[in-house]
Amino acid sequence: MRFAGRQPRGGASIEHELARLADGSLDAAGRERVERLIAGSPELQARLREQRRAVAAARSLAELERAPIGLRVHYKALAARQRRRMPAFGLGLAGATGAVVWTLAALGGGQATLTVAQAATIAIRPATTTVAEPADDQVTLPGVRAGGLQFPYWEDHFGWHATGMRTDRVDGRHLTTVFYRRGAQRIAYTIVAGDELPPAMAARITVNAGTLLASSMTGGRPVVTWLRRGQTCVLSGARGVPLAALVKLAGWRGGGRIPY
Repeated sequence: MRFAGRQPRGGASIEHELARLADGSLDAAGRERVERLIAGSPELQARLREQRRAVAAARSLAELERAPIGLRVHYKALAARQRRRMPAFGLGLAGATGAVVWTLAALGGGQATLTVAQAATIAIRPATTTVAEPADDQVTLPGVRAGGLQFPYWEDHFGWHATGMRTDRVDGRHLTTVFYRRGAQRIAYTIVAGDELPPAMAARITVNAGTLLASSMTGGRPVVTWLRRGQTCVLSGARGVPLAALVKLAGWRGGGRIPY
């Protein structure tokens, strides 16, 4: 298929122009022309969304290739396991994008009833107990553990002050949550005991400081999940908290002093 009426420069196909628009390589004049042409076409708008998903998927995989070998092996094993459990995708952009999304959904791979979206709703609940301040030069909060894991102390490095915590039991799973606040912004760090939880279907995979992170938006709120010693960590924010801020926090290891 080609543009109706005026053709793209050099006879390039619509897919080529959409791909360049999606990855940001189209110049300003070309971007304005293509955006004007697709403005009245729901079909072209849908194809542009596919191109953008493919670009995001490719960038995520490129980041994964720069990850430590252990993470790459883990990822590829999950991908192989997921391929055995799903029908083959067709070739092309839709197939490539779908394969990545389904593979990312396999991070947990189990049949857990509890979902990341449900775990993230803990963020809107109130704290039930206070959290003590750590001694000077500490990177974790004192007296707060879940499954042997400590919660980070972020105030000195990032300005996020731990305001309280709570424990919950959802679908037979024990959840421990610490709440943090910075100005008017509020986030929650939940550790889910038991088997791994699969991330949201449309999660984007990135690697930060050697940690494999799955980022998504759930109900308009940013959510980042990852694994620590086989347990799922869920970092969720209120509306308006930048997803990038959560990604940065999730990958922080306190200069190597927070065991992962």
